[in-house]
Amino acid sequence: MLYEIYRVNWVLIDVVIIFLLFLLLIGVKIFKSSHRWRSKFSNEALESYSLPKSYNNGTGRFLTVKHCSLTRNPSLYKEDRNIPTIFMIRTKFKKSLTKIITEGLSSYGFNIVNLKLKVNSRIKISNGVIDDEMNSLIYSVIDYCNREAIISIQRYILINYSKLFIPTEKILSDPMNDGLLCINPRMTKHKIRNIKDIFDRYPQYPQIFYIFSRRNLFLLKNPDLKCFVNEFSEMPTSKVELITLEKSTRNFKYYETILLGIIIDIIQNKLLKS
Repeated sequence: MLYEIYRVNWVLIDVVIIFLLFLLLIGVKIFKSSHRWRSKFSNEALESYSLPKSYNNGTGRFLTVKHCSLTRNPSLYKEDRNIPTIFMIRTKFKKSLTKIITEGLSSYGFNIVNLKLKVNSRIKISNGVIDDEMNSLIYSVIDYCNREAIISIQRYILINYSKLFIPTEKILSDPMNDGLLCINPRMTKHKIRNIKDIFDRYPQYPQIFYIFSRRNLFLLKNPDLKCFVNEFSEMPTSKVELITLEKSTRNFKYYETILLGIIIDIIQNKLLKS
């Protein structure tokens, strides 16, 4: 009688233990996929400088600079007007990937300005405000670097890897701008129509390159890519190019080198030669 009362259901316990171990393995897999990145520069020749954050002098209504830094390779640096400086924009996330891209591009010989921005979501988003503030911010950094003789910036390329949508009109009409690369941007039909309207009005603008991962997370498809593809047939293909990494997820984990190679190829063989 007592044996029956205190008998342990070992089958149930084994099932629970196996289930918990399975969850632990999934958790480790997710952690490795999203958090385990290289944390330091592998190229010791690179130099990184923190630049002042107060470029908008506290007057920005929509954008606030949280961090600004310059990375360069002094052994490869040449004051050449034909070599543009690359501005890389990010918001809250994606620090690890931008660090890897920065290291790769700097090792290749480019000067990289990293801008981490905070978006003020408490005010109504206006494309005109974003455009004006982004353009003002870039020129403030350019003026500071030229004035302090840190580097000479005569031309630039903008890489946008953030949730922030850049309307592109003032950026692409800037004579100092050589082009725009957008990595997994958040897309809506309204944003795509804005881009088409800009190129309809100003066909002389530099080319925009959109780089998407095929997947969002695990086997889920990337909804931003799907939205863009649905409208892509009506885009001016001579000015807008779509590039898709078929097997990559949104954070490009394990595809960093491929992404870096694509970016270098775009800059060297398409933007600079054009």
